[in-house]
Amino acid sequence: NDVPDSRDAVNIRVIAQQFAWNIHYPGADGIFGRTDINLVDEAEQNFIGIDRSDEFAKDDIILQNQMHIPVNKKIRIDLSSKDVIHNFKLPELRVSQDAIPGMVIPVHFTATSTSEEFLKTTIGTKREGKSLEIACAQLCGLGHYRMKGYLTIHEKDDYISWLNEQAEYLEEESGDDDWGDDYDEDGDEYDDDW
Repeated sequence: NDVPDSRDAVNIRVIAQQFAWNIHYPGADGIFGRTDINLVDEAEQNFIGIDRSDEFAKDDIILQNQMHIPVNKKIRIDLSSKDVIHNFKLPELRVSQDAIPGMVIPVHFTATSTSEEFLKTTIGTKREGKSLEIACAQLCGLGHYRMKGYLTIHEKDDYISWLNEQAEYLEEESGDDDWGDDYDEDGDEYDDDW
């Protein structure tokens, strides 16, 4: 079971830290932007030290404790840790891998049902009403119990819509209005009032 090439899979970086999961998407260009340990700033919520001045970093999406993936598509996670050993666990997908400081470990899988489809199967069980979780399965310190993230598995179109929403949020945050055309609510005409 070979690790898929990042060109054949959705490639995501997951950087564990006490006590959160940092999720890094390469953005529309498909290239991860530069990170620098000297730029890590918890107060500014730059948990991975992304260098937004790097051309490839401008469109990168960075979230904490929220992972979104498409269904029926190879997923490649490049897993690392900022501090101690953690264990990246997606219990419902039977994925579990230690995150070890100083190493980047590839993890790959394919989700075969959406979150919505999976959660329908839990109706009438103790799992009913709960979401898909990203757990830390390695005792990693006093806050280990709260190191929890959430996984959403989308249909392809919904995943693309989610990516577009994240891109729009980045544009608003950067104040850069030179990102491309904007459309009205119908999606069929250029909106000159933007």
